[in-house]
Amino acid sequence: MGADKFQSQLKTFNVDLPLGECKRIISVYRATYPMIPELWRSAGKALLALKTQRSSQLGREGVLTVDLLGIKLPNGMYVRYPNLRENKDGDLVYDTKRGRSTLDTRIYGGKAVENICQALARIVIGEQMLMVARRLRVVMTVHDAVGAIAPVAEAGEARTFVEQCMRMRPKWAPGLPLNCESKMGVSYGG
Repeated sequence: MGADKFQSQLKTFNVDLPLGECKRIISVYRATYPMIPELWRSAGKALLALKTQRSSQLGREGVLTVDLLGIKLPNGMYVRYPNLRENKDGDLVYDTKRGRSTLDTRIYGGKAVENICQALARIVIGEQMLMVARRLRVVMTVHDAVGAIAPVAEAGEARTFVEQCMRMRPKWAPGLPLNCESKMGVSYGG
């Protein structure tokens, strides 16, 4: 996010910083982690390729590709931006359905990276959940968590198994740093 949005976001936490300080913080962050803004720019270029119906690559080779349908994920599914185009202000927008209405939704490199990260995280947790389900009854997922049921007598072994599954890296991301925490209880809340 830019300095204006950062300042606005801070206000929701009752933190009021001058715009100049917000600009400085954003600048320091981007200078400290230059590969992040580079990824945003690369995603912006991928969106332009998608808009003009050209193929392109995004990120690490062999993980994401851009083709006529959208941004292809490692599992073959797509992040799609239907009717991607420039609006009268020169922003890239795509169609979002809300009931019977079709709304323009602005998209840019940083937002596309957020969408892709969420999609990749869903693929990772989905693969892990399938591994857990080979031995235990999976009863729920919440964001990046899996809830499973095991007999009380096998709880410790089940916990170890779930933790092992949650640390398994997908083949398409061999160096991905993964770790997990786990809790046991007689119910989800306890």
